[in-house]
Amino acid sequence: MSHKGKAIDAPATEDLEYLQPGSVVEVSHENNDCLRVWYTATIIERRATSTKDERYVVQFTDIYQDTNSGTKLFLEFNSVDIRPLPPPLPPRNFKAGDIVEAYYQNGWYEGEITLMLDNYNCMFRISSRFLLFGVNQLRHHRTWFNGDWIPPLNLNVTKSIWDEDLTDRMMEIDSNQLEWETDSGSAETSTAGTGNILEESDQKTKEEEFSEGERVEVANIDEDGFNQAWLAATIVKPVENNRYIIRYETLRTGNDTGFLVKEMDSLHIRPPPPDIPVPHQFKMFDNVDALYKGGWWKGIITRVLPRGSRYKVHLDNNGKVMEFKHSDLRLHLDWIDRKWTKPSPGVHL
Repeated sequence: MSHKGKAIDAPATEDLEYLQPGSVVEVSHENNDCLRVWYTATIIERRATSTKDERYVVQFTDIYQDTNSGTKLFLEFNSVDIRPLPPPLPPRNFKAGDIVEAYYQNGWYEGEITLMLDNYNCMFRISSRFLLFGVNQLRHHRTWFNGDWIPPLNLNVTKSIWDEDLTDRMMEIDSNQLEWETDSGSAETSTAGTGNILEESDQKTKEEEFSEGERVEVANIDEDGFNQAWLAATIVKPVENNRYIIRYETLRTGNDTGFLVKEMDSLHIRPPPPDIPVPHQFKMFDNVDALYKGGWWKGIITRVLPRGSRYKVHLDNNGKVMEFKHSDLRLHLDWIDRKWTKPSPGVHL
């Protein structure tokens, strides 16, 4: 009878040093999003099996079975899902399109850099989320095959410009809020315009409408392409083709680690409206902006409540009639041709 198993020239696992009890290794695990993640663990023991598969019990380094008691999780893995711990390497130059592993939620996620924001930060996609990572949270992706790393490790590499300790920075970004995601799934900035790279480069300074650190308002676009509201934000940096990286001032990440960051074109960015003195009392049919869900929604006063400091407002983009206090309203202005204008009299929702 023939037996299926390892090739006769495959090394015996008993002889592999990294599979000995006490060795620190990385184990491969596919999470709920079917993404490959590598977690640090320690080999505890080799488990006897009735098949040729080699199985090992490991204890995770950073994943807990019981956080209250501090008990770390034990699991059993096949030897093919275990690899030695890669030796530490200094940070490297990265660029958009590099296949890397990013440290996130106690593991190293395999993926591709979608956008470099600067020398220190990049966008990285994990499932339906985009994350902002510092370069010290990345490493080049390598495969452990037949006892060697592919591509080979260059242990003589010298440190790059990132010699100093960098503060770990990571923000979760909902993919449906990133307008630069293309249908193919890759993240690219728009190439609309003249198509002449040199010409665009020469005109960039002159065409930039907003500068780094400037406070602005950005459009909140729904699935149908309609602007629902204007939200306060800060310009992080300009990028090519009159597009900007912005950071919201009112919308936070899903895990509440910071404010959401996204890329937007200048058509959906405007300066804050001028500080017009708010009237003592709004009147029926006044065009206003109402502060709702962290943004300013266009609406119209449909009723002045008896006390005079609260109003019923019909919101333009969701059709709701809601009650607002005086301090949560402002006079509505339109941003047209880079100028603030009042709506024409008699134009109502």
